[in-house]
Amino acid sequence: MVSWKHPLPCGRGWVLHHCPYLRHLRGLLIGAALAHACGAGGAWADDRRADPTRLVIMTFNAEFLWDGVDPEEGARDVTFPWKGRPAEARDHMRAVADIVIQENPDIVNLVEVENLSAITSFNNEFLATRGYKPYLIEGRDTHTGQDVALLTRIDPEDTLIRRDERKGVSGAVEKSVSKHYIARINAGDLKISFIGLHLLAIPNHTGRQFERQAQADAIRSMAVEEQRAGRLLVIWGDFNDYDGADEARDHVNSTPITDVLARIRAMSSDDPMDDLVNVAAFVPKPMRYTAHYDEDRDGQVDAPRELTSIDHILVSPSLASRIESVQMRHEHDPLRVSDHFPIMAEFRLTDVGPPAPTPPSTPPATVRIIALVPNPSGDEEQNERVLLRNLSPAPVRLEGWTLTDESGAKWSLSGSLAGGQTREVRRAGQAMAMNNHGDTILLFCGGQLVQTVQYGRVGEEETVTPGS
Repeated sequence: MVSWKHPLPCGRGWVLHHCPYLRHLRGLLIGAALAHACGAGGAWADDRRADPTRLVIMTFNAEFLWDGVDPEEGARDVTFPWKGRPAEARDHMRAVADIVIQENPDIVNLVEVENLSAITSFNNEFLATRGYKPYLIEGRDTHTGQDVALLTRIDPEDTLIRRDERKGVSGAVEKSVSKHYIARINAGDLKISFIGLHLLAIPNHTGRQFERQAQADAIRSMAVEEQRAGRLLVIWGDFNDYDGADEARDHVNSTPITDVLARIRAMSSDDPMDDLVNVAAFVPKPMRYTAHYDEDRDGQVDAPRELTSIDHILVSPSLASRIESVQMRHEHDPLRVSDHFPIMAEFRLTDVGPPAPTPPSTPPATVRIIALVPNPSGDEEQNERVLLRNLSPAPVRLEGWTLTDESGAKWSLSGSLAGGQTREVRRAGQAMAMNNHGDTILLFCGGQLVQTVQYGRVGEEETVTPGS
């Protein structure tokens, strides 16, 4: 039953799409219908993971995952290239689905979703054989029309998710979270509450500081209640804010003007042991960025300053101890698919040992970059080159080694280096391009960062040496 404290402010001139109260009611009714279709009641909950000893999760801001079908959510002045264009909207859905398929997570948090109909269409058309079920409760952001959706291979308790309209407090400001959900999902013996969110935008907007902090306070309060009910926590989504903690700062050391991340992480003020962990701490710092903002509107990704971290996954300490890997995946073009990048986290659910350490910044690998030529004469796609040296007396096989720039584009290495050998590696048409105006080149061994080389503008055939 839905009760209203005030009469509905929806006269005859209103339609369902434009009335926030009816839109909220529609979300509740559709959510209830979905729960019924999936089999209400815990007895019907199902786990469709291929490997029950692992749990892989992903959060991704999909940038207006709309179906293009009228009536469309949101105000007229909110625009994006595929608005009102079903074919283009379907192409965008396919591009987002390709990312989900490539990463193959068990549970997905998708931000900027139009409504339950859109996420259901997305799942049915592009992910039908992947074992997901979609969940969404429509929120109260009637301007953008955006919501937060859940795709999961593990059914939530009672196959339901819920919203919480409580208000948080910051200074004199009280505010609730217009876009969020709470889902209780049990993975093996672990009882986990997932809180998906999308907080108020624009990280450096001083006029929104207290409003976003109030939203964070509301999320913190929800999380404390879930924890006191015996649940572990995953709080994830687009926080629209930076994490100022030393172990989680992004690659350009973005500094927040709020305490949003700190407030949520702190949890109960009377329990210093319940602080949440930002999984960004498990990502090598040069790769810590989740979003692109085209600050100068030039239609280009100006790394590194236009790449920051505003999407996060916060987890309970005991979940952090189960982390196998965390990645911020940068394979797609943020100018074409989404201006955000997904965060992936994998947890082991059995044979739990001591807390997993932060990945080392310099693992015990012996190959190093000793020179770069980013601006060669002739065809740059073929002739860009890197000089590598094996510093040890033992041979090193290069399968699994990669050179990567800050956009995530790669050169894959192969063959082997004898002890003390130096080898020149050319681009030869591979994806990564070393920018002539400056770049950061990363050397990885099996996913672990070995070396970072940064340089500024270079002339033709100019050689860059690390530290120069």
